[in-house]
Parts: sequence; structure tokens; C-alpha cells
Amino acid sequence: MRADEWRQVRDIRLEALKDTPHGFREYYEDALAKPDEVWRERTYTNADSETSALFVAVARGGRLVGTTGVYAPDVSGREYVVFNVYVTAEFRGRELGVAGRLFDTAISWARLTGGAEVISLEVHSANDRARAFYRRYGFAETGVTKPAVLHKPGSIVVMRHDRTL
Repeated sequence: MRADEWRQVRDIRLEALKDTPHGFREYYEDALAKPDEVWRERTYTNADSETSALFVAVARGGRLVGTTGVYAPDVSGREYVVFNVYVTAEFRGRELGVAGRLFDTAISWARLTGGAEVISLEVHSANDRARAFYRRYGFAETGVTKPAVLHKPGSIVVMRHDRTL
């Protein structure tokens, strides 16, 4: 994403929060109430960073239909974490389709640009569809779970990419 595309980032994030509330660490109402400056900053941060990036899938006509981000949580750059994974309903379930291409791009970027050795992600235990996709893509559950703070009941499951690209 480019920094000037913050409105599109906001719109697809709000769509994602409505569609799959337990898939994200934010409530729709809270995100909707954020001022434009917050959305500009979020988008700028990912557009102008050497340790994080947000990738999008764009349909004909320019509509965003998917997102996947990746960032390094610490300065070592050894591990990168996948975040903000979403594909709009009409583009889901097409083999690895949109989601697979977004993951290919994000993971390749983390490995080639950032030198990532480990790619991980966190997913809500109730998000069966996402967990199944992550497993098909090459992620494995680590056995580590965390309490779900926003969306209870359930827990947050940590998964790790076990395929070399």
C-alpha cells in the first residue's frame, strides 16, 4: 500500500471487522470512531517501513478485495509476524487464489527483504476457516495459546510457517 491509499485501507479494514469480528484485535465500533489521522498514520507506517508491509489484492475497477501484512516485532529481524489477513467474501475459497497470492508476496518479502527465518501468526481458535487455510499454506500450530482478550470464549492460537520459500 502507498501512504495516500489510507481511505481504501480504512474501508477494507472496516469491512473485515464487520465480516469476521473474531479475526482481529479490534472492534468495528472502535475502528469506525478513529479519526482520519489514525488511518493515515497506520497506512503511512506500513508504506514507509523497512520492517513492515501491507499487501493488497485489487479487483478490476480498483476495489481492494484482500489484505495481508507482515512485520518484524523486534530489531533482530529473525522472526516476522503475519497480520491483518482478510479476503472479501466473493473472492474466498478459490484454492489458494487471492489469499495464497497475498501470502506468497508477504512471506517472500519478509524472507528476501527482511531476512526472516521464522514466520508466525496468531489466529482465534473459533476461526476454523482461517486455521484451515493457514495449515494448507504450510503453517503448523505450535501448541502455544494465549487468552483471547476481545473475543471470548476462545483463545489465540500461535502458528508457525514450516515451509521454506
